[in-house]
Amino acid sequence: MTTADTVRILPLAEFKPFSSSRAWVSIPNPNGLPLIATATSDKTVRVYSLKNFMLHSTLEGGHSRSVRSVAWKPTVKHNGVLCIATGSFDATMGIWRRREDIAEEIDAQKETHNEGTKNEDEVEVEITSAGQSRPHRQLHDEDADEDEDSEDWEFAIVLEGHDSEIKNVAYSPSGQWLASCSRDKSIWVWEEIGDEGDDEFETIAVLQEHTADVKCVCWRKDDGNGEILASGSYDDTIRFWKGDDEGEWSSIATLEGHEGTVWSLDWEPEVSQKMFAPEQSLEDYSPQIPRLISCSADMTVRVWTRVPTPPPPNKPSYFNTGIPSTMRPPPAEETWKCTAILPRAHDLPIYAVNWSKKSGRVASAAGDGKIVIYKERAKGRTTVGGEIEREWVILAVLEGAHGPYEINHVAWCTRYDKGKKEDDEEMVITTGDDGVVRAWAIEPLAGEEVVTGMNGISIS
Repeated sequence: MTTADTVRILPLAEFKPFSSSRAWVSIPNPNGLPLIATATSDKTVRVYSLKNFMLHSTLEGGHSRSVRSVAWKPTVKHNGVLCIATGSFDATMGIWRRREDIAEEIDAQKETHNEGTKNEDEVEVEITSAGQSRPHRQLHDEDADEDEDSEDWEFAIVLEGHDSEIKNVAYSPSGQWLASCSRDKSIWVWEEIGDEGDDEFETIAVLQEHTADVKCVCWRKDDGNGEILASGSYDDTIRFWKGDDEGEWSSIATLEGHEGTVWSLDWEPEVSQKMFAPEQSLEDYSPQIPRLISCSADMTVRVWTRVPTPPPPNKPSYFNTGIPSTMRPPPAEETWKCTAILPRAHDLPIYAVNWSKKSGRVASAAGDGKIVIYKERAKGRTTVGGEIEREWVILAVLEGAHGPYEINHVAWCTRYDKGKKEDDEEMVITTGDDGVVRAWAIEPLAGEEVVTGMNGISIS
């Protein structure tokens, strides 16, 4: 086992009250709100505050069996409505909405300067790509003296179509698509149509090429060629799916190599891409294709990389530089290969893997109750001027994170609590069979070496 023990995984908090039955997943809000949603076997979703680790609100009454998966819509409408999709063992998917008060907008610069003295009730401000401040929603306190009815989540619509248990739901990064996968071996892609608030969804595609349960779905953001959906299955394979200009969806790649059920997938974040990216001139610039990471019942974590696809016979090659790029259609099929298997640390099936958008580190969790933190580092060049080789090492392993219980999910998450030491400090959230959601601090050991990688990205 290749190790580089440079961090510690320390208990930070338990989210309370916890569920009396199994908790499946905990998903942080992707829009910068200090909220995390947990799907549980008691047919509810618990939304917790990341500021005080206490219950914020509950989604209940929409499902007749365990809620297996939950997904936040990645764009918050300006009318202050939060949106969550749930997937249940009752074979239905629910769309839930909740209105949050919007406090008045304040100067982002003032907010930044006063960060050190801000109290818990102040409004957090998000800076948009245009440089303008956008107010975050003011979160209600559980003990606030206000109308409880105004705080309820509305079960807006139920989406039906699957014949068996739904295992995972996921919104695309743009919020345009919503995907669900099931024990019935199918993946459904949905689109919200009509005006805002109409609660109308249309089935865009039903994908049925997996030969067994589909356990997970994960979207890749649009790199200029549309958003890509990845899926992992009990048939031990990973598939990629994409819609064409006519709206027809099909499989564009099949990744084989795992020798057990593929339980979880995640796409490489930009911070990781930049760590080892070669410098490109403006003339040579082309968007990087992120790698995919997967974990499986075969107790391995694997990294997959796209490689050039041989051109079909008698057709122009996408890689033929003699043809203008605007006239070169991309290949219909993509070719991917496993380029790394992370050092083995788990003794039972690995149920979850997550790639940090801040540090580029990877966290995994499994049926053996372990949390494992990995990092990728430069290994060196085998030839002068050649490509820099990389290797994965283990930073830390924590055993018995949920006592004797299995860990079903792990996620990196920004810290919002008073104990944080940096504005963008992150933590790890685990969700277990004991019904408990736990937060873990990741702290460097004394004397940890921090080096600077290519493009100025810090690698610790």
